[in-house]
Amino acid sequence: MICKELNKEFTDKVSMFAELKANKELIIKEKKSQIFKSCDKNSTVPFKPLKLDAIKGLKMSDDAYYIAVNTTNVLDSHGDLHVKGIWNKSVKDQQGKNYLVLDHKMEVSNVVAKKENVEMFIADISYDSIKKGYTGNTQALIYKVAKSDIINPLAKEWLESKSDIEASVRMQYVSVELALNSDAKADQEEKAVYDEYINKIANKSDYDEIEYFWVVKEAKNVGESSLVLAGSNNATGVINEAASSTSKINIVQPSRDTEPSKIFVNYNLI
Repeated sequence: MICKELNKEFTDKVSMFAELKANKELIIKEKKSQIFKSCDKNSTVPFKPLKLDAIKGLKMSDDAYYIAVNTTNVLDSHGDLHVKGIWNKSVKDQQGKNYLVLDHKMEVSNVVAKKENVEMFIADISYDSIKKGYTGNTQALIYKVAKSDIINPLAKEWLESKSDIEASVRMQYVSVELALNSDAKADQEEKAVYDEYINKIANKSDYDEIEYFWVVKEAKNVGESSLVLAGSNNATGVINEAASSTSKINIVQPSRDTEPSKIFVNYNLI
């Protein structure tokens, strides 16, 4: 078996787990130091017309786009699992600070909507509502943008034509935990994390086995989210104004007791 994080092949999982544990803090530190684009991690969300009636507590407007830029409980190509609550603090801290752009290019010519015209919020939505065949619900980070505030002609054309496109978030991890499928006494902490989250992975059937993964409990949406052609978590996309009484969406209020995170954002990493 091959461990991506260690770039090494092992003959048994006991040896692999031992080396992962020995390097856990270093690996987590490296993950938290990077700025990721979810399209590079196979975790984009399809941007398609979705038949949603309403988000509980929010009257959806026919004059706005509702774009799910990231979702939870989908294990991505880096072995990272975003879980419920990951965006609570970022929504509060970054409100009015993030642009909607094309292809993660922070350039004037690629701005789709200015930061002051992007409203961020979190909502619980069904996977069916974003045309994913997974069972149950996901918690989505959503950008609401008035149609009149779309200033990029190319993006306007794609959105109005309802052509296939996806959404991707630019992010930095703040809180990460290791999950191990281990019965060793020394791995009790990591096994508890594994047991708590393994059955919450919506795309678990995509894998022959999942012996370990990384649980991302908090992340920061850094500067922008993008419209892209494809990516790694493809459970994202546009929440359309078309009504359907069968859709279930609940708006989520971020917790007020989250402590400020102290992270250094290095834009030269991008």
